[in-house]
Amino acid sequence: MTAFRGADLHCHSTFSDGLESPAQLVGRGLDAGLSVLALSDHDAVHGLPEFEAAAKGTGLVTVTASELSTRCEGDDVHVLGLFLDPDEPELSARLARFREDRDTRGNGMVEKLLALGMPLDIAEIRAVVGEGAFGRPHIARAMVAKGYVKTFDEAFDRFLSRGKPAYVPKPKWSLDEAIAAIRKAGGLSVVAHPIWYRDPERVVSLGVAAGLDGLEVIHSDQDGQKENAFARLAEREGLLKSAGSDYHGPPEGRKRVGACRLDEENWNRMVAAATKRRAEAGRPPLDLLPR
Repeated sequence: MTAFRGADLHCHSTFSDGLESPAQLVGRGLDAGLSVLALSDHDAVHGLPEFEAAAKGTGLVTVTASELSTRCEGDDVHVLGLFLDPDEPELSARLARFREDRDTRGNGMVEKLLALGMPLDIAEIRAVVGEGAFGRPHIARAMVAKGYVKTFDEAFDRFLSRGKPAYVPKPKWSLDEAIAAIRKAGGLSVVAHPIWYRDPERVVSLGVAAGLDGLEVIHSDQDGQKENAFARLAEREGLLKSAGSDYHGPPEGRKRVGACRLDEENWNRMVAAATKRRAEAGRPPLDLLPR
């Protein structure tokens, strides 16, 4: 039997704000020696067929997922839906509407930048977006390319973050809605990168009340000390533990595919919970055989 080499349950492709295709991510996962890789694009599942097709014959186990953007007491909280059925009708319909909303939002931000004296070619940006979800990272990269800002972070810090002159809000799930939608699609809900939030314990508490399943205790932005604290929080709340690199593309740095891995024991716990959830939701059973 092949030894378990870890699961990276959080990465992004060109179908949201990542820089590489789902097929390229499969290659990254294989190069990293992973046993399991999830594609968890932001509010999107339409890259999953390419992801699954690319993994055929590789021996990689693939996980269908999406990272849902929610509002929770003023915080932007991201919830991973792991093992969900992307064909669940209500979920797929709402995600399609979100893609349309993101497109409108992207237009609005480009118009605001034009008024600020920073014109961007919307057609060029759309060509880069392709089948993905038009988002702030696409605009930030275009701003860097034009020389309006020096770095991606500067674009956000000065223009694209909440309260800044080119910011346009986007429709989001409530925390309760996201957790309920993931459950209905036969998936497990996991609060992503808790270190990002002002009061992660409060977020987790509200999530647990709404039926939250897990917590991302290992993430590229969380050092060892924080990971231990979040692991203890998960244990205290009876939550599953998850891990993910949150890879968006090169330059890789500490967010390279496979940088954060879930161990076999916690992976097996997730699989057991996900198998049960699929049955409870009346969705097709999981296929977690190596591709």
